[in-house]
Amino acid sequence: MIRALGIFSLFSLLGVKVLLVWLESPIPEYEGAIKIATIKEDVEIYTDNYGVPHIFASNEEDLFFSAGYIAARDRLFQLSMVRLAVKGELSSVLGKDYVSTDIYFRSWGIYNTATKLVDVMSKENKLIFDSFCKGINYRIKEINKDLPIEFKLMNFKPGYWDPAIVAGYARMMAHEMSGSWKPEIVFGAINSYFGQKKLEELVPSHNVDLPTISHKNIFALYDKLIDEEYKIRGIFGSPLSDIGSNNWVIHGSRTASGLPILANDPHLSFSQPSRWYEIRLSGGRFNVSGVCIAGIPLPVIGQNERTAWGFTNTMVDDLDFFYEKVNELDSTKYLYENEWYDFKSRKELISIKGHKDTTITIRETNNGPVISDIHPLLKNLNQVISMSWTGHWVTKELDAWVQLTLMKNWNDFSIALKSFGVPGQNIVYADTEGNIGWRPAVYIPIRKEGFTMIPRPGHKKEFSWKGRVPFEDMPYLLNPKKGFIATANNKTIGDAFPYYISGHWADPSRAKRIDYVLKSNNRATISDMKNLQLDYYSNLGNTLVPNILRYLDSNSVNGHEEVYFALKNWDYIESPESVGTLVFHVFLMSLVKNIYSDEINLLGDKYFEIFSTLKYFLNRNIRDIISGNTNSWVDNIKTKDKVETIYDLVWISFIDTHKYLAKNFGPNKSNWKWGDAHTATHQHIIGKNKILDYLFKFNVGPFRSGGSDGSPNAGGYSIDLKFKQISGASMRRIVNFSNMNRTNIILPTGQSGLRKSPHYKDQSTMYNNGQYRITYFDKEYIKNSKDFKKLTLTNN
Repeated sequence: MIRALGIFSLFSLLGVKVLLVWLESPIPEYEGAIKIATIKEDVEIYTDNYGVPHIFASNEEDLFFSAGYIAARDRLFQLSMVRLAVKGELSSVLGKDYVSTDIYFRSWGIYNTATKLVDVMSKENKLIFDSFCKGINYRIKEINKDLPIEFKLMNFKPGYWDPAIVAGYARMMAHEMSGSWKPEIVFGAINSYFGQKKLEELVPSHNVDLPTISHKNIFALYDKLIDEEYKIRGIFGSPLSDIGSNNWVIHGSRTASGLPILANDPHLSFSQPSRWYEIRLSGGRFNVSGVCIAGIPLPVIGQNERTAWGFTNTMVDDLDFFYEKVNELDSTKYLYENEWYDFKSRKELISIKGHKDTTITIRETNNGPVISDIHPLLKNLNQVISMSWTGHWVTKELDAWVQLTLMKNWNDFSIALKSFGVPGQNIVYADTEGNIGWRPAVYIPIRKEGFTMIPRPGHKKEFSWKGRVPFEDMPYLLNPKKGFIATANNKTIGDAFPYYISGHWADPSRAKRIDYVLKSNNRATISDMKNLQLDYYSNLGNTLVPNILRYLDSNSVNGHEEVYFALKNWDYIESPESVGTLVFHVFLMSLVKNIYSDEINLLGDKYFEIFSTLKYFLNRNIRDIISGNTNSWVDNIKTKDKVETIYDLVWISFIDTHKYLAKNFGPNKSNWKWGDAHTATHQHIIGKNKILDYLFKFNVGPFRSGGSDGSPNAGGYSIDLKFKQISGASMRRIVNFSNMNRTNIILPTGQSGLRKSPHYKDQSTMYNNGQYRITYFDKEYIKNSKDFKKLTLTNN
């Protein structure tokens, strides 16, 4: 019997080993030659020590075929998930739980709009996208019988690409970077439940003009929107992530080298593999280096031999909801400016894994697609809500990307940005002639009212969007006198601008710190720029803590002295080892809950969770309240016989802070370290399954980390995740115009999405330690360097 069990165990062990061998796919070769019949002329691909491909081709068709082929080699699973989302086909792989998500994304019209974007591309540029997709598809066919482990675990095959997938990914990124969905939902719910005055107190610096309209069934829609946003954003990161970025450019008059320096670190939700894919392309018209979103053929942020550029989100209010009036006798018609119109509609087929296909109908009005049909209980009612979004406009960003990579000067830059506006970006610029500049590349809707945050009357033409602000009316900067330009999602356009842009500006903490540091340095170096990107100083803390301490007294904090003196002695540097940082953020969490949660929780599940992530509103509101301004949100509605003041809530929060710290970190203050609470894990989609992550190590981390949304080195966290970092610098890049062959860069994890690749996480420790690596640009240097491996794609 024992022997039989031993034999059984042996066979079981062998079976497990065979399974594990089958699950793994071969690691790609970075040297040698690969024969590809469709290549016209040999393509040379030089890969550096971190897996970054430098592709040199004789023509553009081969260049971009190779770019697609290599991207699919390194990131095929990531590309495949992108394709499923863009086309609204997640349920074909993830099952029936994602049918509603497919309906939601198809209601946004991502792929439908993308096909129109491809139609308006220039023919010459469309060939680039065609070639790129052919390269991806060639790689899919090449390895279709031995796919990466994720495909085997999830039991699906990758679909083929076309240019509309690429365009759709760009629009999907516009959806991700839209800061409007959260406040539109939360503020709309607040107005519906509590009324206009309560909403106005959350945005005291704005004149809120709210139309009076019916709010029947609005909560059912808001709840559904929240569910679907959580699902779709949860696939590629966290739905609770902060939206933000830093970029700046310094004129040579303020640098040690006498030539410009450009720095950029976009802040996105953490994920594994990294969001950005680094690449160097040379062939035909192109000689460019930088980072692209995996699935985009060209660097989105980068440099060529004469120029460099960097992005931050403009935080534009790019979305509005509309109540539509439906004909009570004929539900196929809606009212618009005293006339009845037929809903435009299209039918779409959704395939569901393990179930029969289903057909859905997407309706549209003059204002945009009907969003309320995503709720099964609402789509048969006469209560219809539509949506206007700049992402529905048919624009020419695809051509603009090409123009950016080819630009030679400021004039080329300006011409390219006429076609760029979705997603809206602040783009800083520098060139080898010594010029620096900035333009907001953003399409701003012209609307009757600005900051309303609630659905508008769809039947009145006066509330419909009237096109967009002309490019010629947009401000810009070229070689400003102060010698530098910096943006950090702050308000970059002054009040004199005649159009409403947004109320979503980030708290000025990061922007003020960056401005202060740049002003203080007349001989900036690359080392200085690294230090600023890694800067943990919290201007927000410096503003709030002195006001907090006004309500406290060292003589009356008996039993809580550690908390009091940690705040009082804090240097406002949010390092992982900082005690004051942890105390401050626990206190801020407690204060936010004590001020707002009693009311917000009445709206339903997840509303407070989302509200607490609206830091661009919340931090400004907290600044206002803590400085002593009256605000009805301060009163706790659960205490019927008392009206609380900010003095009361500061003391309650102070006590709550001590309780939280003692419970979670122990009574000894020496254990209250920010990095012990604030850890970063770069999570793979499959790594969300703890068993699979334990077996296969998909996730990268955790790492102790510093910073917050208030420091230049951003460390975005969610209150409900107990300060775990969920977003931050998705890459850091510094271009020195004194030597454009040596650009400093770092990714959070690595270039490759293949779990067994040496480049899956080879940058993660460097990133977390604040280190950079050098990426090279000069063609001859790359070809002659011993640090590069050479792979040739050939038809011979």
